[in-house]
Amino acid sequence: MVSFIIVEYNSITELENCVNSIISYPPFGDKIEIVVSSNSCYDRERQMQLLIEYPNLTWVFNESNGGFAYAMNRGLIVARGDFLVIMNPDVRLNTGIDKMSDYMYKHDTIGIIAPKIINVKGEVQDSFRDFITPMNFVERHMKRILGYKQRNELTEFPINVDWVIGAFMMISRKAYETVRGLDEHYFLYCEDMDLCKRMHLKGYDVVYYPMVEIEYEGTRSARRSLKYAGIFLQSLFRYWRKFGIW
Repeated sequence: MVSFIIVEYNSITELENCVNSIISYPPFGDKIEIVVSSNSCYDRERQMQLLIEYPNLTWVFNESNGGFAYAMNRGLIVARGDFLVIMNPDVRLNTGIDKMSDYMYKHDTIGIIAPKIINVKGEVQDSFRDFITPMNFVERHMKRILGYKQRNELTEFPINVDWVIGAFMMISRKAYETVRGLDEHYFLYCEDMDLCKRMHLKGYDVVYYPMVEIEYEGTRSARRSLKYAGIFLQSLFRYWRKFGIW
């Protein structure tokens, strides 16, 4: 079974489109479950409405908005799948997702596997990156200021990478139980990099699998908002301190 765990925060319309892209995917059939962990803090009446309107979803209604990792962990706890998918509500599945679970099943050293990410225009987005260090953080932003385009993923074969973007990550049950979920000290940002770092430290591979594509635009809110830029930097400094980088 594949469990899709989606964090919802005032995003029911996006959630509907996301869920439709999952349930309309033929190869999975009845071998899936969809868990929605909601940080929206709906009142009891609204919760009951959602349970009636979406009876095929497993709902987790969180008492507070504790951030992405907080909500995702509460969804992961109730998920029953052999493969667990961390997924944003604004992701749309394309074809081939079952190839990823098959590939992971055949390679038990893989802890996390993730697809190529494209936007609605079919343009390749950031799908994996090197671990962020103070040096490459400065270098990346200097290139952006000077107008250099960031690299796109050109490989056509599975490769081991440092970390993959948390919009869509497939995790084996065994690896999840080894690392015990996401670090809830991150409210937003860097929890995906942290998770991949801990996978590596436990001896698991993190794999970019470009033969499969998902559609995801990404808001890039940290680039346009001082508030979110501050949250990102707070998370990044925490990551550096945690792993002795800063």
